[in-house]
Amino acid sequence: MPPTNPRPTIKTLSEMTGFSIATISKALRNSPVVTEATRQAIIEAAEKVGYQVSLRGRSLRTGKSYQIAVLMPLSVAKSHEWNGVEHAEILAGIAEGLEGSPYRIAVHLVRDTDDSIGVVRSIVEGHLADGLIFSGILHDDPRIAFLIEQGFPFVTLGRSHLAGPHAFVDIDSEWAAYAATRRLIEGGHRRIALVNPDPALAYSVDRVAGYTRALAEVGLTPDPALISTGDLTTRHGKATALALRALPDPATGFVCVNESTALGVLSGLHATGVQIDRQASVIAYDDINASAYFCPPLTTFLYPLETLSRVLAAFMLRLLEGEDPKGLSHFVRPELIIRQEDRLSP
Repeated sequence: MPPTNPRPTIKTLSEMTGFSIATISKALRNSPVVTEATRQAIIEAAEKVGYQVSLRGRSLRTGKSYQIAVLMPLSVAKSHEWNGVEHAEILAGIAEGLEGSPYRIAVHLVRDTDDSIGVVRSIVEGHLADGLIFSGILHDDPRIAFLIEQGFPFVTLGRSHLAGPHAFVDIDSEWAAYAATRRLIEGGHRRIALVNPDPALAYSVDRVAGYTRALAEVGLTPDPALISTGDLTTRHGKATALALRALPDPATGFVCVNESTALGVLSGLHATGVQIDRQASVIAYDDINASAYFCPPLTTFLYPLETLSRVLAAFMLRLLEGEDPKGLSHFVRPELIIRQEDRLSP
């Protein structure tokens, strides 16, 4: 039995408006040979009956895929503690930013940096997408160098220090680490630990720079033993707290890379009998604001990741319209949310 409400076609629009199929096709492609009045009448008719342009047909005409590739680490897909929350926020923000455009997200899973280089190459050389968005930016990122060389549109969450100018959205990690360390110093702490990600990551380098700058301003020499690098897990945070509290001169302040590691540090301190905000202080850094519900709640640096991800999408659309990537940068400082005095007891 045929459907009672068949899907509207260009022929449907032709019958409704009296314009030829050729004119309607040109109007939907924004052809300059169609007057604005005619184009508007056709668009109004299309909206009235719910006509949607076929992306497949449009792809055949334009040679575009109308896909925006987004790289996602495979560890997230395997539910590596709560790290997937961050990438879910990124995808949600990008999807919202692409609403109203013909472009859709195509997620590409990658195992690690080496694997992602091959994935990026296959996307570009196989014409699998019209643009690329990715995070996890390295201090010296070969993916960015390759994409610049190829002239392929891309936007990054984070920026490479050594690559050429490119479109990016980034958080001032140097300032955040500086401000957190400075706050702990002002609270009487002198043995301050930096719980950091992989040192190859650009924002890891930025965090070390901010941490070191704060210590240098008060004449403190950074102790390499107090800089702990690893994955972004709660397990790593707890292992760090246990190790650094076991030192002859233990750490009393902890500047954490995210709320997951901060939760682990709290667990490690609890296991060693340390009283938070009297014998030790922990400052978190993340976007999901879970540290408000920790016991005790922690001072944190909060950044609106979903909002920033919408900017990623907006920059991508502007690149696809031909805008110069050199002018597409968005650099923000996270918001400091104070929930503890972060001060050692006298």
